[in-house]
Amino acid sequence: MENLQEENGGKTLAKPLGTSDRPLRFQGLSEADQCVHCGLCLPHCPTYGWHGVEGDSPRGRLTLMQGLAQGHLDPEAPRLRSHLEGCLGCRSCEAVCPARVPFGALIDRAREILDEQPGAAPHRGRWQRRLQQRALRQPFLRTLGGLTARAGARLGAERLLPDGPWKRSLAHTRDSLAPSPRLGPAARDEEADLLLFTGCMDRFFTGPDLEAALEVLTALGARVAIPRGQACCGALDQHTGRLSAAQALRRRNIEAFGAADTRPVVALDSGCEATLREYPDTALATRALSLTRFLAERLKTGGADIWTDTPVRIALHLPCTQRNVTREARDLPGLLGQLPGVTLVAVDAAPNCCGAGGTAMLTQPAMADALGRATLDALTADTPELIISPNVGCSVHLRALGAAQADGPPILSPARFLASRLAQRQSRR
Repeated sequence: MENLQEENGGKTLAKPLGTSDRPLRFQGLSEADQCVHCGLCLPHCPTYGWHGVEGDSPRGRLTLMQGLAQGHLDPEAPRLRSHLEGCLGCRSCEAVCPARVPFGALIDRAREILDEQPGAAPHRGRWQRRLQQRALRQPFLRTLGGLTARAGARLGAERLLPDGPWKRSLAHTRDSLAPSPRLGPAARDEEADLLLFTGCMDRFFTGPDLEAALEVLTALGARVAIPRGQACCGALDQHTGRLSAAQALRRRNIEAFGAADTRPVVALDSGCEATLREYPDTALATRALSLTRFLAERLKTGGADIWTDTPVRIALHLPCTQRNVTREARDLPGLLGQLPGVTLVAVDAAPNCCGAGGTAMLTQPAMADALGRATLDALTADTPELIISPNVGCSVHLRALGAAQADGPPILSPARFLASRLAQRQSRR
């Protein structure tokens, strides 16, 4: 651990302390003491693989959390912030940890502590944050933002901007921007069998996914409602340390979906599903499931005759949230394997993370692009006709990187792919 000590002023971190011994404002990191520093996580950590620095490994970050909790490290130190804020949140380390260290919850708490510091956000950053938080709650603001983004993409507005996050954002999301969904009154049936969680990207990227999901669910005889008043799942705020904002969104969703309701809540995006399922002390966490899992259960009782059998070869991208959080890595292959005409091609040697990592694809472009290209190489090695990914952020990232390949396969969500396989849609063409 010498290199980690050198990075932090040569200080040797003290032995683990009990929660009561920690500075009050830094409590909540005691579970970092569970780490036994075995190193089994190191081969699975994308940031350690990229940087080769102990402070960018899971055990290095846990050691820094211990130092932060014990008051030995300055929470405003740039190097400390760089290591803790640079984590992609893939939680691959958590999935292989023999000591079962809850790394995801700890990195969220560490970032919350960093965000609470006086110099954490400049005035302009606070203004942007307030605007973002309003947009996560208000569909109108998201609609306006989506219209602006699509207009900027058509006009090539990124050419007028200096190099930086805004230019990167416009250029990197251009190929994924899509119109807002147009939903009919049937989607608001109060006698529904299930409730659909739309997320906050419906006005930017996932409008067609939402429409496709409704088409597939209706074809299978499901009655679907989209509760009004729902908002972002809270992942964006939670993983950047803004706990109070995440809690406000959580309360809003619990109210929208009914605290006493027992109907399943289907999420289209694996990141949203992972966040909903980790809502603390709420029935909503047990009701949330993926579209994939719901359809797989539904097909067991019928519906096998609604699909076309046109042959198609597809590659599956299984995102970190599905492999490491919801642990549903078998569900999507299992569902697609039930469909006639579908062949799943082999995907070998893919990195543990594609590099999207929430907003990391915008804030850490060099590493994100390298990981994303390696992921694309693995997905396209057996020349599939389509790539299917159940995560919107991963899809945006991979689609942007794949745009440079003229003959690259399209990247679709499970909902859009399944809708394209409906026999009734094929017959209308």
